[in-house]
Amino acid sequence: MVTRKLSTALVAVGLSVGLLAQNATGAEGPVRQKAPLATEFKVDAQVFRNEIDAYVRELNEQLRTTLNQDLRRELTPKVVLTSHELRARG
Repeated sequence: MVTRKLSTALVAVGLSVGLLAQNATGAEGPVRQKAPLATEFKVDAQVFRNEIDAYVRELNEQLRTTLNQDLRRELTPKVVLTSHELRARG
């Protein structure tokens, strides 16, 4: 009997605190964020195009170098194994 009265009181307190907390958050005004000020940049079209072309050329060169190095690494062990096997058989 005592346990039932205590649990009823605790449930009532918990519900009232929950309802009060919900009302408190609902009473706050919505937070509005302002957009940052727009900054205008004027870039000459030819300068922009030249920079993009230079970047693409540099990237192509790096890719070509990397792919050539990877290809050399993959081919080298096969040649060594083949020449080694031929010497052992001969």
